[in-house]
Amino acid sequence: MRNPFLVVYLTAASLLIVAFWVVGLATESFAFATTCFLWSLLGLISSYLQTHTNSQITHSLGSILTVGGLLGVIFALSQSWQMAVVAGATGDLAWLMVVAIVAVIVVYLVGRKWGEFYAAISFIVVPVLSIFGLSIPIVASLEIIFSLIAAMVLGIFLVSTESLLVRWQKGQLGQVTSKMLFSYCWRLAVTGSALVLTIGLLLVPPATLLQAPLSHQLFRLPNLPFARFNSSVVEFPDLFTMPGGPITLPDIELFRVKGTDYPRWRVRTYVHYVGSGWRVSNEMEDYSVPKIKFADNAVELSWEPIGKLTSKPVMASVSGSIGRVVLLISPGEALRLKFNTPTRGFVLKSRSGCLVPISPLRINAYTITAHPIPENLPPKNSASISREERKALSYFPPYLYRARELALQVTQDARSPYEKAKTLEAFLRTNYRYSESPPFAVGRNIDVVTFFLFDAREGACDWFASALALMCRAVGIPTRVVTGFYSDEVDSDGSLVVRADDAHAWVEAYIEGHGWITLDATPSGERERFDLWQSLQRWLARRYRTSFASPYIIWWFIALLWIMGMMPTIWYLGRRTWEQYRPRPKWQVITRCYLTAVQLARKAGLNLQPNATPWENAEACSQMPRFPVAGKKAFKELADLTVAVLYAGEEPSKSKVKRAKQLLKIFSKQVRLYRRWFAPLRLPQISLQTIKEIWERI
Repeated sequence: MRNPFLVVYLTAASLLIVAFWVVGLATESFAFATTCFLWSLLGLISSYLQTHTNSQITHSLGSILTVGGLLGVIFALSQSWQMAVVAGATGDLAWLMVVAIVAVIVVYLVGRKWGEFYAAISFIVVPVLSIFGLSIPIVASLEIIFSLIAAMVLGIFLVSTESLLVRWQKGQLGQVTSKMLFSYCWRLAVTGSALVLTIGLLLVPPATLLQAPLSHQLFRLPNLPFARFNSSVVEFPDLFTMPGGPITLPDIELFRVKGTDYPRWRVRTYVHYVGSGWRVSNEMEDYSVPKIKFADNAVELSWEPIGKLTSKPVMASVSGSIGRVVLLISPGEALRLKFNTPTRGFVLKSRSGCLVPISPLRINAYTITAHPIPENLPPKNSASISREERKALSYFPPYLYRARELALQVTQDARSPYEKAKTLEAFLRTNYRYSESPPFAVGRNIDVVTFFLFDAREGACDWFASALALMCRAVGIPTRVVTGFYSDEVDSDGSLVVRADDAHAWVEAYIEGHGWITLDATPSGERERFDLWQSLQRWLARRYRTSFASPYIIWWFIALLWIMGMMPTIWYLGRRTWEQYRPRPKWQVITRCYLTAVQLARKAGLNLQPNATPWENAEACSQMPRFPVAGKKAFKELADLTVAVLYAGEEPSKSKVKRAKQLLKIFSKQVRLYRRWFAPLRLPQISLQTIKEIWERI
């Protein structure tokens, strides 16, 4: 290679890309991170021009770039840091930005000679490690961990390569090519990183690496998914969070519905957003007691409609597929509930129209009549909600200012509340991707909705519903999140099949003067869509109960590092094995047995020469005193077979090849016996001069 130091500078640039990408993740300002990288790239170019070029013009150009770059860093980046502090950046973020600026300045000071001292470009590893040390507590995520792995490999490669290249240029490494140096340094970087990470993860569990500091943990909600399978039922808790990660609901049939194929079945409604999660509003539910009617061993419960009916009621018969019915699912606001068998349970209806059993029901089936919440705008009527309800249903957290700005930007051309709601629904459905294995949101110092809208841009139905509900509230539309089931699977007998993995979350929005409407931003047809990445995620989730977002996937990357580090050794062993056992011509097998015997004899101290004829070596072997007679006879016969093959031109048979292998085995055994009992012990010869040098060193 004409200038091997170019590899050092490319490695340094790659390391800086990783470091400043982490700065962008932590500060949520990729503009600042990009500016830092561009200034540091200018510093690398100036160092290369001044140190590794021979032209005076390039040296002058490098000096000009150094002075101009330092002045630009001082004025431009320091101004960005001051603006961030004025804007209210926390102490950790401010220090991280300072360290990023210091890293850029260090780039301009290394990679060159200051008098007799050479400032190695490897010094940039120090501020890079500081960047990771400040970033991990701020954004404890798998992206940071993977970036740390990449930075570790690049850093070790950079340090080892530059130090060996400097010695190589001085002639201290002898006849070594730059290609050999790079190969050695790469293996050292990969294997060393794998060793350090393996020891580290054996001492610290992978999940602990993603934990934020204690001050952040105190305000974090527990990991409660919106739907959880327990025994034979799907539970919808009063409070759920959105931790992310793979969805683990089984494909088990729960209900069979006859009389309708309406797909959307409600169970719970949530009003209060508690930061990365939702909870029900017990103070607003205002549960209503039903009117009870008994007739012919049947029990019928009925309620008055909450508002004016805007669509035709749906009547259906629901039966449990595995055991008794625990949940009461309804296709809308429940109006009438009928049990065909006597039961001691009692059921109330919430303000939102969902059925709430007060005590366990011992039933296998029931009949429900309900008013579905329409998906299109109903006719104008006198529907209204109370002031307290409007206040709770319209509350928007002030810290989600980025989501508010996005909602206002998307709906700037919409006029009516209904148009705004539908615009937001279409925006999320077309610009974001459904995923049954979204990234983990646990351990991030960021709200889940913000993470979904601006970072992940993919998620499950609970993330879509939460984002849509809050964005509607940002533009003044009261909303609530609804959980239940969505199924369009119709059996051959006309029954609607509801399974555990049909658990779903969507939104209901209140349009003034019209009433409630259903909004669902989750992209349609997500269950039927085939995607290689999604299929791999599902396979990992089912086979190993993990995903590419799981912290334990780090072990897979460490295993990959070990494989990369051991690949040259594996390749060498594979070649040796192939050379030893690959199919060969018969004559070549016999000659190989002879040459192997000569090598074994030379190691044992026998005076055999590789360039002598087989008979000459056989004569020399026969004259060796104390060498076993069986070994002499075996070597003599092997030499005769070799002469017949090489000089007489005979085509050996399978029996002769087999005999040659047997003779080699006999000769090897006799050589081992000779070395054990008669071979002279070889001690290293140490001269007096060597002993004197060792003594002076001590």
